[in-house]
Amino acid sequence: MIKIIKVRGASMAPTLASGDYLICTKARALRPGFVVVATHPKYGMIVKRVKSVARDSIALEGDSHESTAPEDIGAVSIGLVSHRARWAVTPKGFKRL
Repeated sequence: MIKIIKVRGASMAPTLASGDYLICTKARALRPGFVVVATHPKYGMIVKRVKSVARDSIALEGDSHESTAPEDIGAVSIGLVSHRARWAVTPKGFKRL
């Protein structure tokens, strides 16, 4: 199933800008470097890059220095990751993620 999600904030700059749209698919296998959508207990729905994958949790980080530190985000249960971003729709066109 495909889902369209609008990016809010600058935590993924320069890769993604606020107002960009993500074309996402259901998250299945996760690997470091993938851009994912997760529901964080403190921050709500977040778009971040997978930093590392453990057995039942993942570490997430933003691409921007303005992003919340990975230590503050903490380990996120794999069950809270809902989608993997495949493409971004930006003012300059499509960008494969």
